Amino acid sequence: MHSCSMTRATKRSRVKPWVIGLITFISLIVLAVCIGLIVHYVRYNQKRTYNYYSTLSFTSDKLYDDFGREASKNFTEMSQRIESMVKSAFHKSVLREEFVTSHIIRFSKEKNGVLAHMLLIFRFPSTEDPEAINNIVQYVLHKKLQDAVGPPELDAESVEIKKINKTETDNFLNNCCGTRRNKTTKQSVRIVGGTQVEEGEWPWQASLQWDGIHRCGATLINSTWLVSAAHCFRMYKDPARWTASFGVTLYPPKMKHGIRRIIVHEKYKYPSHDYDISVAELSSPVPYTNVVHRVCLPDASYNFHPGDEMFVTGFGALQNDGNSQNRLRQVQVELIDTKTCNEPQAYDNTITPRMLCAGSLQGKRDACQGDSGGPLVSPDARDIWYLAGIVSWGDECGQPNKPGVYTRVTAFRDWITSKTGI
Repeated sequence: MHSCSMTRATKRSRVKPWVIGLITFISLIVLAVCIGLIVHYVRYNQKRTYNYYSTLSFTSDKLYDDFGREASKNFTEMSQRIESMVKSAFHKSVLREEFVTSHIIRFSKEKNGVLAHMLLIFRFPSTEDPEAINNIVQYVLHKKLQDAVGPPELDAESVEIKKINKTETDNFLNNCCGTRRNKTTKQSVRIVGGTQVEEGEWPWQASLQWDGIHRCGATLINSTWLVSAAHCFRMYKDPARWTASFGVTLYPPKMKHGIRRIIVHEKYKYPSHDYDISVAELSSPVPYTNVVHRVCLPDASYNFHPGDEMFVTGFGALQNDGNSQNRLRQVQVELIDTKTCNEPQAYDNTITPRMLCAGSLQGKRDACQGDSGGPLVSPDARDIWYLAGIVSWGDECGQPNKPGVYTRVTAFRDWITSKTGI
């Protein structure tokens, strides 16, 4: 036994120095490869945005006038169809990872059809050659659109495309109604204690101020006109003492404008809440920016449905009879059908066809004092936002079975046109 254990001890093997050297060398190579891959990955994943302005001819069984007017139902449907065709073309190509979005900004008439004016946005690794990127975008768009199945019938050969910078892209988008540049919208409990808003989230929101003090909200519907509630001007009528401010804070405002004239609906008679709508003309046009531009007005025939996603925003109080807030707040609400809203435990048949209800029958999510005249908005399938209602009245703020009541904008679409030309 003893000699056997001695034998084992003397035969214990040693790792040769060249093996240690080889292991170290291999380890260093693996480490170098890993570092190289990480550097390549980081560089490759640093991406740059490429913006393009593109035009595309098409023919349709509809007349140009059917979709020539921005924000109309036909404009939305045609835009959606063409955007889907373009998206599908890129998703079936080598650029499916790099393609971000296509966005129709307008249509114009042509001899043999219609021209769609479109923005295209891509994200490419910053290491790629810009010239090569331009060539491949052009090639893919021409090639893949040839397979697009209408209606509308696209003319793939007619596609023209040019690279534009971020400022040009922003200008195009800001001149479209209902676009939002900052969309960090999150669920909130109520304006009555809800979440604050980031700059640019609701760029059409205005504050109407009498002698510099916030009184009501309003909504920018073009560069010179606001829409608000009639009751905001019941006591205070002199346009010279009113101003409109824009931006997410009252002080300091992003910009401020005087009011030239105020038009209150002829049929509004206090203390009734019916016909609670007004328009106000600004003393000078608002220059559109990423954080201040207009909402879309729905056609008179536009349908908002119970349960649709809607937001109301304002500088109003966080509780009944509270004070206005310096920073804009938002709350998500549900559209409640008029039949439910007119039940005895709710508003007991006081809701007219010119009103709509939105909020929650459980309470807690609502507009409040100081939000009057402000916007209730809802997005369409393209994520373009429309003005559905104007904050009008309600039984206190955030009470069960007492949702907010809004002026129904579609009911006054023709009236708005008759006063503003919009």
